[in-house]
Amino acid sequence: MFDLHALKAFAPAQRVRTMLFKTDQLWSEIACYEPGQSTVMHQHPREEEAIFVLEGTAHMRIGGVEHEVRAGSVVHFGHGVLHDVRNLGPERCVIMFVKVNPKVLRGAPAAGGDAAHG
Repeated sequence: MFDLHALKAFAPAQRVRTMLFKTDQLWSEIACYEPGQSTVMHQHPREEEAIFVLEGTAHMRIGGVEHEVRAGSVVHFGHGVLHDVRNLGPERCVIMFVKVNPKVLRGAPAAGGDAAHG
């Protein structure tokens, strides 16, 4: 069990990521954004992803479509989908993401390059 409120951490220079767990099957982290912070546009060539907004509002461009995702909401998208996360508001934003450990998918076909998530 994880107390997500106790694991929140913020920094003025950039978002803060905290690993919740990484098993042979799944991987999950929380990412905490001060106003104005973001994760760059990227994709995961093999992993589906679900992002839960725990606090604040996340602005995300997913597959070319802009979304305003408020606390209590979740988004899901497949592998190879370009996406980003931005905190454009005046309040802090906290997300939790869950995806398949890429090691499980080593033999699966890739859709393109991968970049660090947040």
